Amino acid sequence: MTVFLDTGYFIAIQVEDDQWHKMAVGATAPGLRFVTSSLAISETAALLQARREFSTALDFLQRIRVEPAVQIVYVDAVLQSEAWDLFHRFGGSGANPVDCASFAIMRRMNIKKAFTFDQHFRTAGFEILR
Repeated sequence: MTVFLDTGYFIAIQVEDDQWHKMAVGATAPGLRFVTSSLAISETAALLQARREFSTALDFLQRIRVEPAVQIVYVDAVLQSEAWDLFHRFGGSGANPVDCASFAIMRRMNIKKAFTFDQHFRTAGFEILR
């Protein structure tokens, strides 16, 4: 089974005092394949930096770029256009443009499940794993 890794999962796994940390640490299971986006990775680094966790952000970027278990999808013009169309549909319920890029990737790759703590994924029709 392939699972999308969202920004919220990355933050929770990196920050021990995050409210979702314990759930994130226990979330993975053997046999799963992981996909994320370059945008989710950038958003994670930016949020860690904003939390004054700059060294954690740098460490995260260094590790995720060479992690063989995680496929990083780089958003191209077609995916970005799909994401903006999805933002038109789901932005009113609070999904941000990065969420919508994740939705576009998940649709394109037929991924039904995400490790996330963001309810917007459920609103968009995906299953949230915790």
